[in-house]
Amino acid sequence: MRILIVEDDTAIVASLTDLLRREGYETEHADGQDAAEGLLAASRFDLALVDVALAQGNGFAVCAAAKAATPSPAVIFLTASDDEYSTVAGLEMGAEDYIAEIEKYEKEVTSKR
Repeated sequence: MRILIVEDDTAIVASLTDLLRREGYETEHADGQDAAEGLLAASRFDLALVDVALAQGNGFAVCAAAKAATPSPAVIFLTASDDEYSTVAGLEMGAEDYIAEIEKYEKEVTSKR
């Protein structure tokens, strides 16, 4: 399974990459919207783990690009923000899940296996 991690926090990227690779997943990383859209256009992914708030662009635009890809990967938003508006907006865009606490990342990622 190929997973795209769209996150601009290097510590989170390192942690997720380590976890996912130990579980046998192949990962790619984009630190912003433009990089993510480029990878989505050039490669096939099974899952995109997307931060909502990126230093360059935003996760909602990345979700839209992922859902426009053929075949489209599943999208899970990963964010420190738990505001209801963002959660609803992300799910209405077609995201499969919206995880608002970093501590839940490991549990959610391993449960998708």
